[in-house]
Amino acid sequence: MALLKSWDVMLGTLHLLLLLKDPPSKPNNLSCIMNLTEESLTCMWDPGPETYIETNVTLKRCRTRDRDGAVLDKKADCAPRKDQNHCTIPRKHLNLYQKEDIWVTAQNALGKTQSDKLCLAPMDAVKLDAPTIHTITSSPLDAGCLSVECKKSIEALWMNQLYDMRYKSEEDAKWSMISSNHTPDAGNHSVQITDCGFLAATVYHFQVRRIRQIGVGHWSDWSLVYSFLTPNRAPVGKLDVWWKLDHTAPDEKTNVQLMWKPMRKKDTNGEILGYLVFLFSDEEEDEVMVLCNTTKLVCAAPMPRGATKVYIKAYNTAGESPATEVVPFDIQGLPLSSIRAFPKDDHSLCVEWEAPKGSVIRYVLEWYRVSEQAGYSSSWKTEVGTVTSSLLQENIEPYQLYNISLYPIYEDAVGQPQHTEAYTKQKAPSISPKLHLKSIDRSQAEIEWTTIPTEERHGFITNYTIFWKDSRECLSHAVVKASSRNFLLKNLEASSIYKVHLMSSTAGGSTNSTILTIHTTIMTVMEIFILASVLFFVLALILCCVLIICFKKHHRMKKHLWPSVPDPANSSLGEWMPTKLQEGNIQFPITPEPNPIITSKITILEKEMAKNPAPIRKGDTGVGGLKIFPKSSFQLNDDNRFDSVTHGQLPTYVNTSSTVQYAKVIVDPYQGQRIPVPLYQRSDSTQPLLCDMSPSPKPYENLWFHGGSPYFQEDSVFQECEVSLMDFPLLQGLKIQGSEAFNNSHNFKTLKHNRN
Repeated sequence: MALLKSWDVMLGTLHLLLLLKDPPSKPNNLSCIMNLTEESLTCMWDPGPETYIETNVTLKRCRTRDRDGAVLDKKADCAPRKDQNHCTIPRKHLNLYQKEDIWVTAQNALGKTQSDKLCLAPMDAVKLDAPTIHTITSSPLDAGCLSVECKKSIEALWMNQLYDMRYKSEEDAKWSMISSNHTPDAGNHSVQITDCGFLAATVYHFQVRRIRQIGVGHWSDWSLVYSFLTPNRAPVGKLDVWWKLDHTAPDEKTNVQLMWKPMRKKDTNGEILGYLVFLFSDEEEDEVMVLCNTTKLVCAAPMPRGATKVYIKAYNTAGESPATEVVPFDIQGLPLSSIRAFPKDDHSLCVEWEAPKGSVIRYVLEWYRVSEQAGYSSSWKTEVGTVTSSLLQENIEPYQLYNISLYPIYEDAVGQPQHTEAYTKQKAPSISPKLHLKSIDRSQAEIEWTTIPTEERHGFITNYTIFWKDSRECLSHAVVKASSRNFLLKNLEASSIYKVHLMSSTAGGSTNSTILTIHTTIMTVMEIFILASVLFFVLALILCCVLIICFKKHHRMKKHLWPSVPDPANSSLGEWMPTKLQEGNIQFPITPEPNPIITSKITILEKEMAKNPAPIRKGDTGVGGLKIFPKSSFQLNDDNRFDSVTHGQLPTYVNTSSTVQYAKVIVDPYQGQRIPVPLYQRSDSTQPLLCDMSPSPKPYENLWFHGGSPYFQEDSVFQECEVSLMDFPLLQGLKIQGSEAFNNSHNFKTLKHNRN
């Protein structure tokens, strides 16, 4: 470690010896400044390269003769402090108007050097203090002229001085200089600097500096900034106007839309408060008809019939501008022969055209951003009739499409416009159109797509490239024009899967779409149509056969599908009630017995008839096996009971095949209908037997599907019970001829039947 430190010390000493082989560097750039406020002379110099050893620097002065250079008077030296490159000589050691030689010496152990001598009188090197701007006023005769008044300092009040002034507005980047050749008299306390050409209603910043005289002394520092707002004046100049006419008004008036550019800053002379659009009446020339009084740069109003001129004025607080005359001509002149546009940079477009044959006063260029969205207004500008090119810079952005129209303005008409479109810069589209399958069959498929929205196109579409790939990763492609919207893929394999995507290209790049997967069919469209037609014909034939069979066998099918359900309430038995019973007020029991006896069959027989039943004639057997006794009838005995009438006494009333047999409904369940069995049976009951019986089924109700307890058979054993005939309204309808007791059946009480 000690060895390394010794080596560093040796290298440092060697380097120092190399630097110290020459004496100190020569001081240069010696200059002096006389400060009247401090009454001292300060001299400054450049010492040169560092010597790394102690060096003594001294500022020397002496007064010499003009011719032979002999030293007349040696002045006191001035030694600066260490590491300082300037030295100040106080007033008591100075002769202000006597010239002196001043130089700087540098001395060290290796030698001595000195700077060049500077010969001057202290007052020749004077630098005055910065002046102060007192006031700024505008001229009453010309508001564009300003007078700047500066105060002189007390120490320089007896001295003649020259002044410089500079100014700039808030919009300016550089200062404008005004040099004053006027030398104010000594003893004046102020100086005025006057200049013209200032704009009205504009904020200006002013600064002033001074010097003893040109070529003698130094310029003072600039004064502090003084800001001043110039007064308003009436606007000057005329407006740049463009118009559009609409002749579709219903009252034969012409709608005119006037557009104008804002005035230049130097012509406004203050803040513009509004614009006045008017015309003179045809009846009285002095009568003014105001169309618009607006703060906007557009006016749309109907022009009276016969009016040909419109006038526009701008006004502010100080007055109005001269009227701009507008003659809105129709578009009926000659068009331009050609026009083209190309980008100059990302935010400007250059438009060039060929001048038409006629004499053109001026050209109007109108452009707007092409977009599907609303809200982008058009911009316009005018060019004189002698030019054939223009630069568009207003509202221009890269990667956006602009439509440009150029109108030539003749002396008595407006020419037909020429149109073109341009981009300032292009890049790849943001999206590519989504593919849709239009048609497909066994060997080919047709795809289609829509256009890309203008905002996402970012350039002119040069072409579309379609790529498709099969399941074996075999890739094919085809290039189509930018105007194409569909493409037919040919020579495809049947029943295969293909992946298709579209690439959209511009001059700035390309973008791929999403992938569309398609599956080719096994058969062509015609084959599918023929097969479908054959199947349809076969199905139609089978359907026709089924309908014919159903039509011919409709009765049988009706019984199987929709069996008839008899409805006792709608039977003809209800019409058999005797007249007296119909007229009588039969009271039926309202509240049945809690546990009624359900009877499925009632048979009224005499003992002799039960033992020797009468023979049944052919055709007297009811539906379901109900036995009917044609030769028996019923009559009341003395105890108001039914007794059987012997064969041949009274005719019986039996339902025919066309009527519903009530006995069938009462005796047997329909189609195996389950009738619930009572929990117990009670004999000699005085309660109604049928009061709790289920009502007749609806015509559409099939009781086959109703479950329940086992039902009674025809040979069920019935207990002997006693019921009231009043509980059987349908039995009351049985008309028993020849029996007065039955005809007065409202007087009997009960009917007694035996167990079978």
